[in-house]
Amino acid sequence: MKTANLCPIILLTIGSFFSSIGCVRKSNLASKLPTPPAKPRLIVLIVVDQMRADLLDRFEPAFRKMTKNGKPEGLDKLRTEGFSFINARTASAPTVTAAGHATLCTGANAAKHGIVANSFFSRDSREIMESAADPKTKIVRTSGVLPNDPLSKLDSNGSSNHHLLSPSLADSLHTWSAKTAKILSISIKDRGAVFCGGTNSTGVYWYDYQSGSMITSSHFRDSLPDWLNDFNKNNAPSFNYTWTPKISANQMKDLLTDENYKRALSVRSQLSNKFGSGFPYSYSAAAIGALGARKFFEYTPYASEHLVDLALAGVEKERLGCASKEASTECLAPQFPDLLTISFSTPDIVGHGFGPESAELMDIYLNLNKSVERLREGLQNRLGDSAVLFAQSADHGVQNMPEVSAAFGKNAGRLNGAALKNKLNSALISRFGGSEWIDHISTNEIYLNQATLSASRKTLEEIWAEVRKSLSGLPGIKGLLTRAEIQAAKTEESQLFKRGHHPARSGDAVILVQQGWLGEDSVAGNHGTSNDEDSRIPLVFSGWKVKRGISNSTPVQADDLAPTILELIGAPKSAHMTGVSRANLKMLD
Repeated sequence: MKTANLCPIILLTIGSFFSSIGCVRKSNLASKLPTPPAKPRLIVLIVVDQMRADLLDRFEPAFRKMTKNGKPEGLDKLRTEGFSFINARTASAPTVTAAGHATLCTGANAAKHGIVANSFFSRDSREIMESAADPKTKIVRTSGVLPNDPLSKLDSNGSSNHHLLSPSLADSLHTWSAKTAKILSISIKDRGAVFCGGTNSTGVYWYDYQSGSMITSSHFRDSLPDWLNDFNKNNAPSFNYTWTPKISANQMKDLLTDENYKRALSVRSQLSNKFGSGFPYSYSAAAIGALGARKFFEYTPYASEHLVDLALAGVEKERLGCASKEASTECLAPQFPDLLTISFSTPDIVGHGFGPESAELMDIYLNLNKSVERLREGLQNRLGDSAVLFAQSADHGVQNMPEVSAAFGKNAGRLNGAALKNKLNSALISRFGGSEWIDHISTNEIYLNQATLSASRKTLEEIWAEVRKSLSGLPGIKGLLTRAEIQAAKTEESQLFKRGHHPARSGDAVILVQQGWLGEDSVAGNHGTSNDEDSRIPLVFSGWKVKRGISNSTPVQADDLAPTILELIGAPKSAHMTGVSRANLKMLD
């Protein structure tokens, strides 16, 4: 870093006196800056995509029996030795990946940060807009990672956080530390990384299945660092693996102590058969083609292992937390912690493909627990046992497969979104004329055709009355919330949707789906509703000075995570945050 770049640090921390004499030398910086109370060297935010709050309870006995001494490790250890909030929920609905990550990483709800869904319908262009896609950017890859491979050379648009309307936790840390904090954000999915990396990150990287490597976009940097190019060349998956479970399905059942979980493990969705009839799964290029093999890699435990390899390499090469216990004297500003965010996407990918009660997902968690333990040990070995503050949560939960709910005698099933759209369109055309009333239905949100509405001179009250009539009595549907009802927020459910509603990006109304019903008939498992299964998430703090504890009664939301981190380390809460710090619950020793 150039000496001139240190001026903001000096002026912020010492005062205007130094503005008249210029910047101090880098070697004198540590002696000139004030020494605040001891802080962690590194903050690690672990997001498990599609992790319902009860999954840790479900798999805890299996986790313990899979260890050598029966002691907790990984996710289980973070929770057992940390401070856990039992009554935690998403901050808003719809409960989807992009919105959940943006909320955790900004401390703001979706109504504030604007990422209301994985994709939203643009009323201007009448096109679907991916929340992380950015046509003004290009993919930045490692050159020659797969020589002479046309798939690894395809030119495509990149991804960025340009749709995000709120600063992130990373931005808050960067500003508070006078631009010294280093931020690394990684994931398999682009949206799992870009909304957490901020605008001044050291690196934002995600998996590109075309090239089978980790990439970024020109929004974040023009070229990959040498260490990541080396990582891609030396650690690229061979794409000739076979996914064999750690233990057999029968042994998995023996490791589950709850009889309901054992029964559920035996229920299989027909939709998962498109991947095969069961273990083992081959994803070699010879078996399913080069592109298929690289894509199916995301479904396997090796994807999470790959992220841990990348995280440890990135921490070492970019010197996050100064990278080793012996390196503190070389840190530019050791009193300001760095940030690593790592989003494990595979549980969501497998949960959709095979269902949340499947043997495939259980194997993913048995492996993920080991991966998180390797990450935890690797970071603490480098930085010291008390130097790392961990925060662990999820972007959303997941509903039981309808087949599982039905097996337990519950009302359950699957909705066909296309058929529902056609039914509502036909009813509105029959009643009011016109050609097309509904442009789009996504995550149960209805986008009206504004041209048809305007030409009809019908009121919204008339339109919604007809929609309610058409929905009445349909299996799996419990009602409708219009935009006006969402804004009035007279019920707990409408309040959840209000916190997730952005006028320009959200639908005109949302169809309310009964518990046990999925608003999608093409995947084994799904989420997106305001129901408890979709909105209940874990929220755990661990490491550093965090003491063991459980908060049973305090209701907390996902947007509380970022302000809690800031208060724990003595940094000010950012004005854009809608969440509340929970650090006052005596979380620290």
